[in-house]
Amino acid sequence: MVTTAELNKRYAKGLEYYDQGLLVDALAEFESVLREAAQASPEAKLAKFYTGEVHARLAEECLERDAREQAEVHLGSAIERNPKFPDLHYQLARVIAEGGLLREAINELAVALKLNPQYSKAMFTQGMLLYRIGEYAEAIDCITRAAELEPRYAIRLYEDVLTAHNKGDHRRALALINELALTNVDDISFHYGVGKKRYRSGDYRGAVEAFEQALSLNSNYPDIRNWYGLALMGCGEHQDALEQFQYALEINPEYVGATINAGVACEMMGQRAEAKAFYSRALKLDPDNVEARERLSQDSN
Repeated sequence: MVTTAELNKRYAKGLEYYDQGLLVDALAEFESVLREAAQASPEAKLAKFYTGEVHARLAEECLERDAREQAEVHLGSAIERNPKFPDLHYQLARVIAEGGLLREAINELAVALKLNPQYSKAMFTQGMLLYRIGEYAEAIDCITRAAELEPRYAIRLYEDVLTAHNKGDHRRALALINELALTNVDDISFHYGVGKKRYRSGDYRGAVEAFEQALSLNSNYPDIRNWYGLALMGCGEHQDALEQFQYALEINPEYVGATINAGVACEMMGQRAEAKAFYSRALKLDPDNVEARERLSQDSN
């Protein structure tokens, strides 16, 4: 029987490898924790999360070297571990589309958008793929909504797309859409990544600054709002943290993590009734959520 101390040691080693970019080594450590730890234990939950993160990063590396099939395998494993992360579904849709399975890719993007209805890049990509298969009206609706959410899409090229489409020149419109898809809306990802790295190292104030930079580019990402709230809690700014979790829930009302974190923020401020309400809400969203159940149990003791 592996002790909790040993499991924590393996998890810590996996996290060290992960931060160093030694992804294969990190994966081996996290998977060893998953094999030995009780399924509902905190160690297993953390290892499960990071196993998904490692697979996602391995998929990115595969895409960079054009290893599409390997990327698809890693993304499938990442989604198995973390099925409610919209970016994983977006990345998988990209890989599927590159393989020519456009309808399947559109369906995967629909999953991403169900998880985060404000995900502008997924919405634009869905529109682009719909245009490719000839569903022009629905495609333009998606692209228009994406431009409304993400101002960097709303440039002259976007107007040219609409002009060509309205003239019935679908070939030119598609060419312009493909060109517009090259617009860089990923600066946000850089700051988001920096924020997470700083948070994990304990630099909460630095994490706050990075998440604020990410949100200045686009304020409609619930994941960034949630991490921003965690960083603010790390700084002891619990009321501000609660506001960020609530912003995340306005964007995605089914965000279980942000719901629990809102409860934690309330608890830190002595608002036990409000905290209990958030934990109960999280349990309704995810009846198998161990953390919500445990926090409710603690609250009742």
